[in-house]
Amino acid sequence: MSRRSKRGFTLVELLVVIAIIGVLVGLLLPAVQAAREAARRMSCSNNMKQIGLALHNYHSAFKKFPYSAAGFGSMTSGSAVAGLTKVRNHRGWIGLLPYIEQQALYDQTDLSLATGAYERDTSKSTISGPKPGEPGNANDIVVSTVVEAFMCPSDTNPTNYTTTSSPHYSISPGTTTLQGAFTNYDFSVRRASESTPKWSEDSMTSRRMFGIDDWSRMRDLTDGTSNTIAVAETLRSVINGVAQTWGYAKWVGSGVDSAWARGINDNACCGWDSPPNSRAQLPSRLGEWSTSGSLHPGGAQFTLADGSVRFLSDSTESTIMLRLGYIADGQVLGEF
Repeated sequence: MSRRSKRGFTLVELLVVIAIIGVLVGLLLPAVQAAREAARRMSCSNNMKQIGLALHNYHSAFKKFPYSAAGFGSMTSGSAVAGLTKVRNHRGWIGLLPYIEQQALYDQTDLSLATGAYERDTSKSTISGPKPGEPGNANDIVVSTVVEAFMCPSDTNPTNYTTTSSPHYSISPGTTTLQGAFTNYDFSVRRASESTPKWSEDSMTSRRMFGIDDWSRMRDLTDGTSNTIAVAETLRSVINGVAQTWGYAKWVGSGVDSAWARGINDNACCGWDSPPNSRAQLPSRLGEWSTSGSLHPGGAQFTLADGSVRFLSDSTESTIMLRLGYIADGQVLGEF
């Protein structure tokens, strides 16, 4: 009688099969990651489109756009501090809440009181009422709330500021245990300093769409809505300073200057380092405070004043970013 031999995989054959599977998985993973990032970028773009629509609805209701910051406690000189007796540190995003399906959060806000307690010069102003977190002011609850419409899913950085002790960046140090919520999208502004003027007092040819204690109107956008940045994408982590918070202004929290000389996703910082610009914080890919950037490969997204969303690459010339930031300098770009 013949004996039937049993045949199985040899060790070599098994290793070859495993190697082939490993190669196939290696080829597939980048495609999967790219598809996931494409979905995240689309979600981020949809958020920015909704913000653009909300800005137009706000303008239709009030005949003006919201301010970027009001009662800004960082000011020590210039027109923004002239006559400032009550610091409120409000952000314009609060007024936009009802137009992004956040009416309940808006209704919780007491606009007669401060949403942030930072105060640069106490000799010229005082906090409006009790500080957030003190009895009678529950605005700390509002501004620590994470709003999904302000979150880009590609950004894996923290959603909230991480300490309550800093007098410069927290909601109200020593009076609340809550931490301010960040935003991945912020108004296009002149990068604020202690002497930044009110929007209406700024130079006509270098105004951005948003500013301090004042409001632009559609008629002010003489370069055209398709040539003006309204909202810039940014990150929830920076090398220097603190990222943007949607509900309260702080020392460096009044908006994003897309025309800042570092450009998109330039992670070099800071000019006063020795040697200069030697700091880096990867993978955040964002330089100093109030600058535009993203974790999308190759660039960042911007909402224009006409409501459209454009993706601008890392290599976009700084002159183009400057012209897109200005609303009335007469330098219309056309296609870009």
